[in-house]
Amino acid sequence: MANDNLPRGLLPVSLGQGANAVGYYRVSTGGSTDMYHGCPVTLLASGYVVVASPTLMVPILGVAVGFAGVQKRGLATPDPFLDVSDLIPPTPSSDTGDRWVLVAHDPQQLFLIQEDTGGTALALADVGAWCDAIYRGATAIAVNGNADTGWANIELDASGVVTTTAAPLRILGLADTTNTDGTDNAVGDYAKWIVQIGHHQRAGGDTNAIVV
Repeated sequence: MANDNLPRGLLPVSLGQGANAVGYYRVSTGGSTDMYHGCPVTLLASGYVVVASPTLMVPILGVAVGFAGVQKRGLATPDPFLDVSDLIPPTPSSDTGDRWVLVAHDPQQLFLIQEDTGGTALALADVGAWCDAIYRGATAIAVNGNADTGWANIELDASGVVTTTAAPLRILGLADTTNTDGTDNAVGDYAKWIVQIGHHQRAGGDTNAIVV
């Protein structure tokens, strides 16, 4: 049977040992992109984070796993993702307008991601290779998520496999998951893979995140 078609971006699954490590970061008020659960994010020199391109060789801080408003008390609206309209610019003298994103930011974090379809599928021989991700239906970040579910539309790009480090994600294995029809996840369209961020902003040192 076919694999389930359920894109959810990059879903944290394991650190190998212990609990997943996360931290709060301020969301850039200058951004023009909605941020969804499962989106990769990049930390700017300003201390804010923005949605990262999953194809460019830009170091990635981690993946968005939750959102909060002023003083991390939750957003005023129950939206499952952070809409551009929520990004109220903070005043210079206070943080009253800040919005926060909770980021899975450990360099050793493993993620589950769905493979795309339409080309030659990934094979077990690709384990250990590097790969791009792609926004479902388009390469533009502007259409990066599902407003109903709050999940990112990012998938692993089967056509973007390289044997060098010239891609942001490293394939570590086929995920041991089960489809809704009871069959095992299998190589082919919409297969689920375990990956790790290959170019991580925290790999060389700590940041100013508030670790929780």
